[in-house]
Amino acid sequence: MILEGTHTFNGRPETIWPLLLDAEVIAKAMPGAKELVRTAPDRYHGRMVVTVGPITAAEFDLDVGIAEQDPPRRLVMTVDSKGRFGFAQGKARVELEAQDGGTRMGYQAELQVGGKIASVGQRLLDVVGRVLMRKGLEALGEEVERRLGLAGSDGSEGSGERE
Repeated sequence: MILEGTHTFNGRPETIWPLLLDAEVIAKAMPGAKELVRTAPDRYHGRMVVTVGPITAAEFDLDVGIAEQDPPRRLVMTVDSKGRFGFAQGKARVELEAQDGGTRMGYQAELQVGGKIASVGQRLLDVVGRVLMRKGLEALGEEVERRLGLAGSDGSEGSGERE
């Protein structure tokens, strides 16, 4: 499954960049993440609980890696999760670009799912993947706003859009 699009944040790329490497912020951007701790400068470990169709509250061990960093412009995030109902592995290329006093984040993510969780069907997985991506970006935007103290300061908020 491939997910791609853009999202706009208030704040310059230099301000947004460190937030993208913060374990608490990453966890908020991953719907279902119950905990995420930094285990190395570019590695995180945690767990998440996800519901997909008839598979409810499936718990997964979660490993996140950050590679190919070019601060504050781009990074590659890898996700590897395993649980009783299967696995999910993914890689996302993220690029930040200054735009009108804010930051435009472009992303392209590839996700592979296997095991029982994949048996729910590709169409349902595509829908769930897009919903989780949208929720994750909204949560990330809210956390960025909160951390930067911008929420409500001028009435503007980050916006998400599909390409």
